[in-house]
Amino acid sequence: MGKFHVVYFGSNDVPVELIKPILAEIDADMTIRRPTNDADVIEMGKDADGIIMHGSVPLTREIISQLKRTKVVARTGVGVDRMDLKAAADHGLIICNAAGCNSIEVAEQAIGLLIAISRKLMRMNQYVRDGKWRRHTAELHAYRGRVYRIQGRTLGIVGLGHVGKQVAPRAQGMRLNVQTFDPYLDPKVAEKMGVKMVSFEELVKTSDFISVHTPLTKQTRHMFGAAQFKAMKNTAYLINCARGGLVDSDALYDALGRQILSVPATPAGIVDRVNGSK
Repeated sequence: MGKFHVVYFGSNDVPVELIKPILAEIDADMTIRRPTNDADVIEMGKDADGIIMHGSVPLTREIISQLKRTKVVARTGVGVDRMDLKAAADHGLIICNAAGCNSIEVAEQAIGLLIAISRKLMRMNQYVRDGKWRRHTAELHAYRGRVYRIQGRTLGIVGLGHVGKQVAPRAQGMRLNVQTFDPYLDPKVAEKMGVKMVSFEELVKTSDFISVHTPLTKQTRHMFGAAQFKAMKNTAYLINCARGGLVDSDALYDALGRQILSVPATPAGIVDRVNGSK
């Protein structure tokens, strides 16, 4: 046994060969455990000097109060919204994350989704799988909806942090006009990247694509609600590769319903609005 004991929580394939040599430098050993509920976290973590958490393992005030031996909890990702940071501070527990560790992967995902939804790739894939091959027909256009050129359109990035900074140059490489809203960003950073800084209201109103890359906090929860959906272009796309709680799903559902009801009752009109709406 080492001087310190570390418990790894998570259901992924653990990179043991990467982690163990690092822990050996501080004379620490590691146990891998798979909690499925809060009670498991408490029981499996009671002998841990440190905990490495992957995925959606919770860290509530009740759990923290029971981890008497634990001094530090490290997230393998970025988000700490499942952790009670106030309770951690009250108990002297250090919380840390791996900021920027997967920023390139998330940026690639955002750009991939942007291309897929704007070019209607999922619908056309299903069209072919349904055994339909007819080109340039009214049926095809009604099914697919309208397709717009990506180049020259405007991408609004909400949060120009680790991920946003990776999204921007990739979008610029596609000749998109890129703007951002980030109240914590030094304007010189955006200027150097050739990204226009705008207010949240202007970004929502003028963007053809909106890609969200902010943490989930009390201030950002439901930052996309009824008012924002009403202000967005009818043809805008909202891409959320951050946290689901940033979007008010009820307001989104209502907005989509109103959009469908507001178009002419023709297959082409309805499909176009569903596929190209906010």
